[in-house]
Amino acid sequence: FTAMCAIRQSVEKNEIPIVLVPSTELLRQWHKELKDVFEEQGFNIFICGDGNNLWKKNGYLSAWTQNSTNKKKIILTTMDTAASDQFLQSIEQGEHLFMIADEVHRLGSPYRRKVFNLNTGPRLGLSATPIRFGDEEGTAAIFNYFGEIIPPVFTLNDAIKSGVLTKYFYFPHEIKLNQVEQDHWNDITEKIRKLIAQQSGPDTDIMKIMKDRQISNLMIQRARIIKNAAAKIELAKEVIKKFYSPGQRWIIYCDNQNQLREVLIQIRLLGCDAYEYHSAMPGDRIETLRYFAINGGILVSIKCLDEGVDIPAATHALILASSKNPREFIQRRGRILRKADKKPFAFLHDAIVTPII
Repeated sequence: FTAMCAIRQSVEKNEIPIVLVPSTELLRQWHKELKDVFEEQGFNIFICGDGNNLWKKNGYLSAWTQNSTNKKKIILTTMDTAASDQFLQSIEQGEHLFMIADEVHRLGSPYRRKVFNLNTGPRLGLSATPIRFGDEEGTAAIFNYFGEIIPPVFTLNDAIKSGVLTKYFYFPHEIKLNQVEQDHWNDITEKIRKLIAQQSGPDTDIMKIMKDRQISNLMIQRARIIKNAAAKIELAKEVIKKFYSPGQRWIIYCDNQNQLREVLIQIRLLGCDAYEYHSAMPGDRIETLRYFAINGGILVSIKCLDEGVDIPAATHALILASSKNPREFIQRRGRILRKADKKPFAFLHDAIVTPII
């Protein structure tokens, strides 16, 4: 809403908004929104990326980004396309360009940061999670280009109180590692303990030690044990069996393809309408989301539904695997908190692995 208002003002001042999005799903979602909002005003929308390659033809992008007063123009592009050398070399830079980046934290990767070489006028970054977890350099690059966070921050609580998002119930489900997993966890923990002890001294910076490559690799190995705990498959089955009703719209978040397949098998054995949703899936992801919105069922996903994709009909989520990155939880929660007809509440189930003590 903020971006749409800004785009309207920008075009009225003869500026050219350039909207950057991180995925093809968001490219299509933004295109629909822009058409719905601005079609009557006669705004022209030029799409770059996701198979829309007209911009690559000689002079096209240059013509679309020239400073002129005779056409109301908006350019919509994926971040990867915008960071390409051909795009950056073809664009007519200057104060007449208005840069908008949706899920702006996704611009902090080394490749996408090339966009920050663009000379533009006004800039607007949109994100519920603008700080990149564990990436100070990428975060600094974003803030240097777009400026600071605009106060006051509109929190989740604000959004629920104002009726923008729906209230929700949170159900943590405690599960344990099996004995083999626990033994593996203990072995890795002992290796980490020894490495920390070897590097520790009176004036040791523990945060610096934890960045040691050997320790980091062991921490990742240990996290994988949690993410892929065997008990999570049974938990998914039990949660669906107990709480799922036909017509509801559930999203189950898994860590990898193997976990996703096992979860799909188990919940299909219960007779539920369940289907996969991920970047390597066979079939059409857009059609899958459309079917889900109309018919309901259970979407079993990995990371594709983490950010931005608007699925207001989703009522329930089960998080089987997540990282320490707070962005993941915030964005996933956001998928089921969108307002929709006949949706007074949302329901979030979370698998919490606790140690054997």
